Amino acid sequence: MSEVEPVRETGTIQPDGRTTIPDKTRKALGIEGLKAFFEIETHGRDKAVIHIMTRWTPSKRGRLGKNVVKK
Repeated sequence: MSEVEPVRETGTIQPDGRTTIPDKTRKALGIEGLKAFFEIETHGRDKAVIHIMTRWTPSKRGRLGKNVVKK
């Protein structure tokens, strides 16, 4: 397995909630042109970690807001 070089880019979250993931990051994760889901973990008032889940999708029977990834 080959090592992937780390990528650090800055994305944008619009006031309406639309989030832009930079092309360099999408390519490194293998999600170019694909829909992906993410989980946000907050750390205090001004920090958060975003986990992009490339192999997870919500259940078909799930209701809006009920598809929370449980550890």
